[in-house]
Amino acid sequence: MKTLPERIRTAREEAGLSQVDVAKALRISASAVNQWEHGFTKNIKLEYFFALAHLLGQDPQWLATGKVHPRAREKAQPAGEGPALSTEERTLLYYIRQMPDTLRKLVFRFLKGLHNLNIPPNTPRH
Repeated sequence: MKTLPERIRTAREEAGLSQVDVAKALRISASAVNQWEHGFTKNIKLEYFFALAHLLGQDPQWLATGKVHPRAREKAQPAGEGPALSTEERTLLYYIRQMPDTLRKLVFRFLKGLHNLNIPPNTPRH
């Protein structure tokens, strides 16, 4: 991908997010995200740029330039820390971190309850 708009759009799509999802997460307008993806904005504010990179699970240097410093690749997956998070998992984590504590605790209890149901994956439900 040669351009910043292409990298933003591709990373957003790979993350399974819509422009509206990104806008809500960053607390900006969907039209701003659309302008980024179509190259109508020449300078994205750094606070939004880094938040965008984090939300999309992308290295900011790659998002900005399409290149990653070799040392950044080495640090991307520290040894012994388990498998890397999927894009979907990073997105869920991002949204959970944005929640107020009371809501986060409620969601945690809900998920724990679902897990305790012991329903095998891909089981049809009626």
